[in-house]
Amino acid sequence: MMNSGIASPPPRFSSRAAVLLATSLLLGACGGSDSITGPQAESCGPGPYFTVLPAAASDLASVAIFGGVDAPGHTLPTDHGGLFFTHGGVTLNAPGDIAVTSLRRVRYTGPDVPPGQEDYAIFFQVCKQVTGWFGHVASLSSRFSPTSVNYGDCRTYSVIWATVETCEARDLDIKVSAGEDLGTSAGVTDVGMRDERVTNFYVSPWRFGGDNHAVCMWEQWDATNREFLFSKLRDGLRPSVVPSGEPRCGTMEVDVAGTARGLWAETSETQPVAGDDSHYIALVNYPYRPQAELALSLGPESIGGHISIVSRQTSGRVNLAFEQVKPDGLIYCYGPDVGPWVAGSWLLSLTSATELRIEHIPHGPGGTPCDDDPGTWSFSGNAVSMVR
Repeated sequence: MMNSGIASPPPRFSSRAAVLLATSLLLGACGGSDSITGPQAESCGPGPYFTVLPAAASDLASVAIFGGVDAPGHTLPTDHGGLFFTHGGVTLNAPGDIAVTSLRRVRYTGPDVPPGQEDYAIFFQVCKQVTGWFGHVASLSSRFSPTSVNYGDCRTYSVIWATVETCEARDLDIKVSAGEDLGTSAGVTDVGMRDERVTNFYVSPWRFGGDNHAVCMWEQWDATNREFLFSKLRDGLRPSVVPSGEPRCGTMEVDVAGTARGLWAETSETQPVAGDDSHYIALVNYPYRPQAELALSLGPESIGGHISIVSRQTSGRVNLAFEQVKPDGLIYCYGPDVGPWVAGSWLLSLTSATELRIEHIPHGPGGTPCDDDPGTWSFSGNAVSMVR
């Protein structure tokens, strides 16, 4: 596992899941600040907004897509991407002329966390409607030294593998020029972007909306740098797979009403999701190959507790594109898993526009029920009900 400079989670998590940590608390610092002055306070033009890569090209190993899924740590699509570097101590660059509006100090404790684990998040404003952030920054530039900023408003919350304490330095207006040093990465860094002019669609926005203004950061660079970043797209779970298809940058808009495609919750979940994705599933096009493969991102242990990737079909009842699965009373089969694990197959049926049943069928190589006559498919008492 690549050293991210933060606590390593249990082995079942990928390095991507380790660093694309739950970000619900990040969102409070993402909005534009009323105290900002100068160009960053003016209304935004069409972009692109960035002209400098976030680090030296030779230091960048790969980037993670926007809207990625990786159950159970990130069962639902992430509202951010990630930078993976060839080594630690990489200098992070300001991608354009920005104003740093707030800083966050993050400390991690827990049985799987070495003592003293700490990193930072940098929140910035590009223009009035467009903001962004870098997370899991190992150290900050001298521009943001403790003598120039004060941290307060400390809060504590829990994720699957750690207890997290966050403290904020807010209402800043630190102007940073394109290419200027922001700090360093220990190997992996989160990146996020939001545009108030964009609203991502959710069937149940009260449940999953969160930062529904999130956009893909990689699209904000000039054409040359954007193509370079796209050339570095790789899934950390399947590094040999070359991404292809559109949307190339990924998407948060995965819900299709009245079909199986999108985001679902266990029936016991009656509050908005907040940090723990293990009670949810996402049935989506595989973000790195959206026209060729499907991803079943399955949080509950009872139906797998990880991400499964299968081929994408547009006819029949095996691996049918999720947007084609309607509440028709039929059972559909998904498998075998071609992802990083051979973990079985799944039976799925949309019982209404807002409820589905899904069951995990464990088996070894070659044992998928998807090869059998659909007339033999039936649910057992192990099937799980999910709702929008």
